[in-house]
Amino acid sequence: MQYLGLIIVIAAWFVIVGIIYLLRLLGVRVPVKVYYGVFIMLKDEELVKEVIAPLGNLLRRIPSWLIIVLTVGLFSISMFIIVPIPLIIMSINGWGLPSMLYLMFKNMVLMIVAMMHRLSPIETVEKGFTPLAPLIPGVTVSLYTFIYIIVAIGIGILLHELAHGAVSSRYGIRIKSGGAFALLFLAFGGFVEIDEDELRSRSTLIRLAVYSSGVFMNIVLAYLAVALVELALISPQLTQGLLGTTIVYTANSTDAVLKGGYIITAVNNHPIASIYTLISILSSVSSNNVTLTIFNPVNGAVFNEVLSTRNLTMELLGYSALYISPWGVVVESRSFYNLMFWIYTLNLTLALLNTFPAYPLDGGQFLDALLANVIKNQAFRSKVMIVISVVLWSLIGLTLYYTLITGLYRLI
Repeated sequence: MQYLGLIIVIAAWFVIVGIIYLLRLLGVRVPVKVYYGVFIMLKDEELVKEVIAPLGNLLRRIPSWLIIVLTVGLFSISMFIIVPIPLIIMSINGWGLPSMLYLMFKNMVLMIVAMMHRLSPIETVEKGFTPLAPLIPGVTVSLYTFIYIIVAIGIGILLHELAHGAVSSRYGIRIKSGGAFALLFLAFGGFVEIDEDELRSRSTLIRLAVYSSGVFMNIVLAYLAVALVELALISPQLTQGLLGTTIVYTANSTDAVLKGGYIITAVNNHPIASIYTLISILSSVSSNNVTLTIFNPVNGAVFNEVLSTRNLTMELLGYSALYISPWGVVVESRSFYNLMFWIYTLNLTLALLNTFPAYPLDGGQFLDALLANVIKNQAFRSKVMIVISVVLWSLIGLTLYYTLITGLYRLI
């Protein structure tokens, strides 16, 4: 059933909502508000006293100019040029992704070219189109993958908002409250309620530092995920314990050594972290044979096996599984890598999206603070920002529409 995963997630949501309503009927104080059964918000003023204020005190030990240079500088580069994050976790030899602003304008041009020259969706992607698709369990991602997404996006949003609050507190800006919200487990968010009047009374650079701090934290988290994967690759023992690809299914395999539960940790003595490094290595071999290093987690045995690469084909089955023919096996990335991959991917996405200069994103607030030095009339400046925001969100909407109607979301 195609939408079984989505149905399970929505059912789980209403079970949780039902439990919240039941607890209230029993007189138990539940610190969340439920709106129409589909929207949950947690708002907590104690969060400011117990977490954000102490973090702000710690940041006071760092020179103000250094905080501004790091946060505003990184945000500016990410907004207009490139998000400077290594792509090695996906086995891509590159450094950073172009800014969201660049990607969306490029997508618009390519969609026009595709219509004029009747290009196929794949041809459009080959020319540089960047597909976008919502992460919907059972539709665009599996339920198994969605579990990792919930954990990773929770970490990313929580620390993003804590960074906003901590930097605000460091500069003595009052924070009213903080919290998080969710819509049917399909959309998540967090917020730190900052006193807007106090924020507007600060200098432009301080305001920019506050708006930039969340993205700075997301980029730090993405780097941390990359570092943990690279550290695990240094030690064969850690690679065996955390990385590699697990054989989850065998079909018509001509080699008895390829058994379910065994873990492929290296190819031709090159350590592999995931299905992405496996694809990269197998695609680049020049001989007709490869040597696999295989780990048996039951007895701890490690052995090498030589396999033929003749007529070798690979098919990606979603984010975490790969079918390899004629070996007749399905392998998937292991739990540690899957979690690191999604912490990396979603924090990179949060950085890309929040540097987009449109309301109500951090990028929109950042651009408004810059324009305040040029357009003094706040009412007129707000109208300019609304026009800019409508145009830019339209570009994202067009990209989503093209991705969905052409089926390109299957490639993501």
